[in-house]
Amino acid sequence: MDFETVNLNDLQNRYFAQAWKLYENSFPKDERRTFNEQKTVSKDEKYKALGIIKDNELLAILFFWIFDKNVFIEHFAVNSAFRGQAFGSKILKSFLSKYENVVLEIELIKDEICEKRLNFYKKFDFVVNEYRHFQIPFRKDSKELELLLLSHKKPLSKEQYKVLYTQMKNSLTLK
Repeated sequence: MDFETVNLNDLQNRYFAQAWKLYENSFPKDERRTFNEQKTVSKDEKYKALGIIKDNELLAILFFWIFDKNVFIEHFAVNSAFRGQAFGSKILKSFLSKYENVVLEIELIKDEICEKRLNFYKKFDFVVNEYRHFQIPFRKDSKELELLLLSHKKPLSKEQYKVLYTQMKNSLTLK
């Protein structure tokens, strides 16, 4: 794949401001952190924030956590200037070739956009877990948000889900 990745845990990275704008424009307030909260999580060794670059242009952002048994994709967004060109598919395919036991969250299916998002991930062998799942709040003032938890290739067992949720709660929650 002819993409380059840059480390956005480094808030001084030359692509960070552009990546932050993409992040803010791609996710509702309740599904993202403030800049100061981002500074805090960026210091956690389990947290990885990547910018995907092609020809010196920011194509996408991919923020994820590496836990003991799972890799949790927290945020994945493609720059609107590059949507519809299969970059999202290529980036996700490359990511899945590097990491196992990948999980991610999507909104409950309430409209056509949500349905398309689910179908996109199903193309890559993600399955919906049947557990009632609530997102760990990203902001201190946010409430829990019910989402679908998807896992790659096979559903999580009840025990696997409990372990993952505990790790998420211990890492994603700002103290």
